[in-house]
Amino acid sequence: MRLISGVVRLLEMLKHLKSKKFTIPIVAFLLLGGIFFYFSDRFRLLIFIKTNYSKTRTPEMYLIPIKREVQLSNQLIGIDSALSHKNIQFAVPWELREKLDYDVSTLFVFVNTKGIAIDELSKDESIIQKLLKEEFSEVQKTKLLFGEEDLKSEYAIVNLILHTTPGQASLLNPINENAKIVPLLMWKSLYTVYGNVIYQFSLNNFKCFQFGNPEKTENIRIHIFNDKNQVYRLHFVKATQAEIDHIISSIEFR
Repeated sequence: MRLISGVVRLLEMLKHLKSKKFTIPIVAFLLLGGIFFYFSDRFRLLIFIKTNYSKTRTPEMYLIPIKREVQLSNQLIGIDSALSHKNIQFAVPWELREKLDYDVSTLFVFVNTKGIAIDELSKDESIIQKLLKEEFSEVQKTKLLFGEEDLKSEYAIVNLILHTTPGQASLLNPINENAKIVPLLMWKSLYTVYGNVIYQFSLNNFKCFQFGNPEKTENIRIHIFNDKNQVYRLHFVKATQAEIDHIISSIEFR
């Protein structure tokens, strides 16, 4: 709108010019200058995003979560062992060999060489806490940039992060839309190191993101977000998708 109103004012000024043969080149020059001035910030930001996050350089940044359903296997029913970490408990279809408790995490090692490591996201690691602990004026700017809906919970902001790609940047976007893509992509890089595929699913009273496909890698990470805004991170080693689904479906929060 600013560009259009500016051009209109320029055209009104040019009506006063007596020599019409100069009007067209002057209009063209001023119009191109106005367009360049209006889009200059967008050009710079767009070039930065496309250069630093090209598909060939960072293909993982173009991943978005794939929705899937948890599939339960009848073959795993009736052979569970109950395990827990802090206020989360779950059942596993394997015989436990060793449990190792650390300051912030617990490692379960099983007889069949499979394993599960689990920890809870701390406040210092929380993205939502970092965004909302600033001074009031900065928090208001953050809400304007990202939107209040995406700042309601840790799940909401992580969901936004994982659904952000460099391809969403456009010259036609409002500059704020392109500006928020940069920090979102920086945060996304913290998650894409976990695998070359991301799954998204809901179960009972929590929502999950799964990083990695068990058919292609032995290491699978699942981040669980419950309705109390707690986040638990599970690292499965050598587990099949059926076993992971069976364990995840047994989770309860005490």
